[in-house]
Amino acid sequence: MEVALTLPLVPDVELIAARAVQVMGRSLGMTDGELESVTVATVEACLNAMEHGGQTCFFVRVNTHREDGGPSLEVEIEDHGVGFDPQAPPRTSPSRILGCVAKRGWGLTLIRELMDEVDVRSRPGKTVVRMVKHVGGA
Repeated sequence: MEVALTLPLVPDVELIAARAVQVMGRSLGMTDGELESVTVATVEACLNAMEHGGQTCFFVRVNTHREDGGPSLEVEIEDHGVGFDPQAPPRTSPSRILGCVAKRGWGLTLIRELMDEVDVRSRPGKTVVRMVKHVGGA
């Protein structure tokens, strides 16, 4: 099964992608913990695409797979921004959020911690973040 979304850059649009992930993940029998990990990673990737994508929209594809290794959920987030070096260390910067100083730039690190597989392909004009979560740690 696949869900493909073209999402405009409007507030809270990442929640649409998160909902698609939850529905598809439930269809595979994911636990609440697995769903939470995929949802947080998806929201982080969407926020990165919204912030750095440089266009009026970005793209989300959610696929379910049932293979010999067991079921898995694959999420791809694509934007058409300036691109970046995915191997570079995080560029953190202080940011004021609700009056507090918060560190920014840790989204990709968080995504890698939450997901079983992460592949980032980036060049000027196109970045694709592909994330996979295996059901039951398969």
